[in-house]
Amino acid sequence: MSNKEFEGKITLDKVVLFGAFIGLLALSLPIIIFPTKSAEIINSINEFIITNLGSFYIWFGLFCFGFCIWVSFSKYGKVLLGDRGEKPEFGKFSWAGMLFSAGVGAGVVYWGVIEWVYYYQAPPLGVEEGSWQAAEMAAAYGMFHWGPMAWAIYSVVSCAIGYILFVKKGNVLKLSEACRGVLGSKTDGILGKIIDIAFIFGLVGGVATSLGLGSPLVTAGLSRVFGLEITPALEVTVLLLVTALFGISAYSGLKKGIKVLSELNIILAIVVIVFVFLVGNTLFIFEMGTTALGVVVTNFFRMSTWLDPAGQSKFPQSWTVFYWAWWAAYAPFLGMFIARISKGRTIRQMVIGALFYGSAGCAVFFTVLGNYGLDLQLSGKMDVVATLEEVGGPQTIIAILANLPMAEVIILALVVLCVVFMATSYDSASYILAANSQTRLDKNNEPIRWLRLVWAFGLALIPIGFILLGSPLQTLQTASLVFAIPVCFIIIITAFSFVRMVDADTKLQEKK
Repeated sequence: MSNKEFEGKITLDKVVLFGAFIGLLALSLPIIIFPTKSAEIINSINEFIITNLGSFYIWFGLFCFGFCIWVSFSKYGKVLLGDRGEKPEFGKFSWAGMLFSAGVGAGVVYWGVIEWVYYYQAPPLGVEEGSWQAAEMAAAYGMFHWGPMAWAIYSVVSCAIGYILFVKKGNVLKLSEACRGVLGSKTDGILGKIIDIAFIFGLVGGVATSLGLGSPLVTAGLSRVFGLEITPALEVTVLLLVTALFGISAYSGLKKGIKVLSELNIILAIVVIVFVFLVGNTLFIFEMGTTALGVVVTNFFRMSTWLDPAGQSKFPQSWTVFYWAWWAAYAPFLGMFIARISKGRTIRQMVIGALFYGSAGCAVFFTVLGNYGLDLQLSGKMDVVATLEEVGGPQTIIAILANLPMAEVIILALVVLCVVFMATSYDSASYILAANSQTRLDKNNEPIRWLRLVWAFGLALIPIGFILLGSPLQTLQTASLVFAIPVCFIIIITAFSFVRMVDADTKLQEKK
């Protein structure tokens, strides 16, 4: 599309904006008012989907990974997102920091410390519980679930969106627009509206998941450091603090807000990681990390295709399939965000960069924080498994960190890191949601400022309502995974759409 097609006044896409808000309220209110019954219904639907459609999600993940590798090293990978000779809009550090911070949120802090415990207790691939093989699998599987496959699922949409924004010079940042190469003019009708609304549902649920992990961890940390009682009031205060932070960041835009916050986030993360690596059992952390990397590399395709139909352990359904659905629900947002910040890079640089920086960043978190806790368990310094069963995830994470020197300082640093991680995820999300809620972007490819704030506070209101009324936020998170099914098909459409758009434009150029 040319810029001429988008001339005129920037207006709200009222169907998408109000349709999404009404739909979210229609989903949230029954959960808040009838939490138990809603949880039963949604959990049963989700259980049915994950159990019976596990093969679909596994093949979907393989498709995304295969597409990213193929497109990167084919002629399509040479496509420059911008004008010939144009320099990248953001340097490598800023670019990698923004995509990583938006992509993982506070979840990488939470699961990076504690995910190994679940694998150690109930290990995959027929490994005996509590054995040395179980310890190796526990260290490896988190690295796998947050590794290249996850970032491949994220990256598919970025190809079509990046091409539309910076090659075709369009200024529409919508998921439906990425499907235009396949759906054509249908993207301008009701089908396009349905795609954009479905995307918003998945994103809000995905962000709620990050919030549901980060907020309790922050409150547990504050409780430990300052002796505060964990109450709904404290949880809401944490939410409002995060909301104010990402609201200011989102309003400031990419270069003044999101970029600065992401850079701060990465610097703080490096400080925490280096500290734990140096004061913990450094040799064990390094050796187990090396071993885990070897396990992932040698078993990558086995782990990527394992559904255990004979053993019926339900491990792949409970973890791998669940994760692929979670990544899928989040993927259109990340794909659009990665595309928006990748001006001046080639498709190959964008995709391979996302796979490498995203996977490497997550691997560092799981290697250092996870293996620090695993060492406490294996050395007998702390029974992490029993602690998790007794007090739950957030309190267990704080208890693990309490074994460090200068424990209160590092716990407080982790609290700040979680707050900033949540803020960077939310400001990126509100930025993309605002773009999806208007007809086109401005001349700088930016959404309307006040609309970013509307979504920033809108994203916080629903979780705050759940906390105040004591309803399970997890039910909303689970509900969002149901929307991952149609989103998976939409992601696949965007892959073919990108290829068709490039081929069509190449033919036109050859005729001239």
